[in-house]
Amino acid sequence: MPDERLATFKKDIAEGKVPELPFYIIGQLNLKQTVKERIEQIDSSRMITNLIIAEYGNGKTNLLKYLELFYKTYPALGISVQYSRADVERTDLVLFLLKIVQDKYLPELIEIVKSLRQTPNVLPGLVNNYQSNFREIKEYAEKLFQAENTDDEVLEILYLGTGRLYNKRYFDKFGLEQLKDFNRREILVLFLNLLSNNSKYIIFAIDEIEKIREKSKIRFSHFLTSYRELVDLFNQIKGHYLLVSFTDSVGSSEISKANDALYTRIKNDIVNIEALKTKGDITELIAYLNKLFGTQKDVSDVYSSYIKKGATNNRVAIQEISKLLYEQDLDESLETQLENAELTDLYKSTELKLEDDEAFKNLHRKFFDPFEYFIESIGLDSSDLNKQERIFVDYKTEKVHYFIFNSYLEDFDNERIRISNFLIDNPKFNVIVYAPVKLELTHSKLDLNADSKLEIIDIDPRELFILLVLYKENYDYQPVISDIISKYTRKKL
Repeated sequence: MPDERLATFKKDIAEGKVPELPFYIIGQLNLKQTVKERIEQIDSSRMITNLIIAEYGNGKTNLLKYLELFYKTYPALGISVQYSRADVERTDLVLFLLKIVQDKYLPELIEIVKSLRQTPNVLPGLVNNYQSNFREIKEYAEKLFQAENTDDEVLEILYLGTGRLYNKRYFDKFGLEQLKDFNRREILVLFLNLLSNNSKYIIFAIDEIEKIREKSKIRFSHFLTSYRELVDLFNQIKGHYLLVSFTDSVGSSEISKANDALYTRIKNDIVNIEALKTKGDITELIAYLNKLFGTQKDVSDVYSSYIKKGATNNRVAIQEISKLLYEQDLDESLETQLENAELTDLYKSTELKLEDDEAFKNLHRKFFDPFEYFIESIGLDSSDLNKQERIFVDYKTEKVHYFIFNSYLEDFDNERIRISNFLIDNPKFNVIVYAPVKLELTHSKLDLNADSKLEIIDIDPRELFILLVLYKENYDYQPVISDIISKYTRKKL
């Protein structure tokens, strides 16, 4: 990626916007497999379509922009993507596509027409042998391929087909009967077949058709009817691919209700884009952005912080992860964090209350009640918390949390063996050991494999206990206290 555009790209990504640069799509295996299979059929004997449905912010435009950028990068593949947002003023899909062909492919069409003059026997195969409604454009098609036409005349005749020239006098010039909008369907078939005959294929990417529905139900019905009419012509069109995207929580049922005739034709072509939910997809996104931004954060830690926040859609997920990646590493003391949050007095009063209640005696027992409340409130399963063994196995983030409370261990070998067993029993998990600062626990002391997935977090068990009690007893302050706990434990909680 060019350095001069990287900053803009990062900013777009961080704000959850679609960047105008190459990127990739995480997850969505069914979607990607479906689109891949359809693209492999783009040079087949019929046109193909997919209707992409998703909630706002889950990546429909991402998909369409990805395809557009991909084929711009590899023009030799002979496929071009024409991305357009739906036009609420032009709701006839056939005329809409015909306008795209007119705007983008006229020079190619002129050259193709001229080259096919030498083989006039090809023409009937491009227009269904003039069967059915195609007989109404026979005169037009034969005029288009007359050998004596100049380039300018070919251009004019093409304009007669697209509708740019529509006055009767233009048709009279060529001795043609005036075409009606109804005939444009067969004209579109002819023009697309001319392109495919020259191994040129189009992916029409039509985005945000919900805008038409928001404008008018009548207009939306007209759009869907024209979509159905185009689908009925697919077997006459040799190749090409129509991708239509629709933002709606109702999804397929909305299409079925508005135009069941269309729905029955394309129901097997409807593909949904889902929000990223699995740990694998989220961590892949974090790793990709982490590498892109050069932030060098621990992916597992960012994931742990992310799941506490969550996201309503993929756009918000990118925004939240970007915030976590760009967040400054804070070396602030607990005192400074409490001051910044204006919680110093509340912390001290809670500490005095706990002292009066002798809560710090047998801390290794009393610690886990507010801890259990904390992990449940952030959406983790406390059923795998063993208070007696001082261990919490979190299958959601694949971490083993183990707490040591004594600052001096007479039987240190016993702790070392226990921690070693945690690593053996949970080979895919990270083992987090929370140890008192005064214990000065190190990896060398534990004498474990250097490659082991072990992290040691130095804490003051008393301080962490107070923070957990603060969190439990002060609902209004929970978000800010949660952030302090997260920073205090180096994003492990």
